[in-house]
Amino acid sequence: MMPFIPKRPSVPAPRHTGETSRPQTDKTTVARPGTTLWTLAAEHLGGDATDWEIAQEWPRWHRYNQDRIGQDPDGLRPGTILRLPPPSAR
Repeated sequence: MMPFIPKRPSVPAPRHTGETSRPQTDKTTVARPGTTLWTLAAEHLGGDATDWEIAQEWPRWHRYNQDRIGQDPDGLRPGTILRLPPPSAR
């Protein structure tokens, strides 16, 4: 079975330079049943985010909230209050 390897986007978007596609009004979000770091990152990046961008973003969510999630990114539990990571400085 071949692993999924997302492709780098061909056209740069503003978020590639660290700009968010949505204004950050809330500094936290609450994990609901079925929430994953992937879905949180995808939602935060916006509907036009590519798989590559999401694959780059969700580990930032884990690192920024590791004290709340634990070492295993799959350890995210419903009800966990997560901090939104600051915009990346790429």
